[in-house]
Amino acid sequence: MELNRAAFLAGSLAALSVAIPRGIRGSESVPEGLDPDKALAELMAGNKRFVENDFPPLTKLDEKRELLVDSQAPFAAILGCADSRVIPNIVFVQGIGDLFVVRVAGNYPDGLVVASLEYAVEHLGTRLIMVLGHQNCGAVKAVYSAIQTRTDLPRHLSTIERLIEPGIENVVRARGSMMDAIEANVRAADASLKATPPILTKALSSGHVKIVGAVYELGTGKVNLID
Repeated sequence: MELNRAAFLAGSLAALSVAIPRGIRGSESVPEGLDPDKALAELMAGNKRFVENDFPPLTKLDEKRELLVDSQAPFAAILGCADSRVIPNIVFVQGIGDLFVVRVAGNYPDGLVVASLEYAVEHLGTRLIMVLGHQNCGAVKAVYSAIQTRTDLPRHLSTIERLIEPGIENVVRARGSMMDAIEANVRAADASLKATPPILTKALSSGHVKIVGAVYELGTGKVNLID
């Protein structure tokens, strides 16, 4: 089902209205007991609410803004695509201060993206990183086509091509589907982050952080975790 304007507005309001992160008052540490698995469970529970059109009322935004002036403690970081249809705070029904979101076309990490995620882990105590791809990703489609036709994308788009191509090239050569390529791109991005020292590899090995991949269905609003 396509989200209508009313549902989109409800989701937008929900993204602002959910409770302030637990333990945010005067501290930049993640709340005690919120481990990576619980962080993931919270994200997925929020997505279930989004799919079911179950949004909280819009209340006390001024209080929430004031609490977040001097500190933040986002429990999860999302590396998502810049696509206008995939807005993480709405997709997961999370409010101000809950998510640390990095969005770039094709949701693949370059140096700046990695630095941003390292900041979330090292300085904000974020416990979960999700690479979030999505159905009908234009960036992946463009790279898929460029590989098929053996043509280069224009100057700046070629930067995206260089990042995405290695992860989906085998899928394209095997004439896999676009969804196969989208999932392969998420897996490649996930693997790249997991192999990036020093902060992310250390956080992973200690169990402080979990990194997962997922794909968002545009029509249903559902987020599916992938291996």
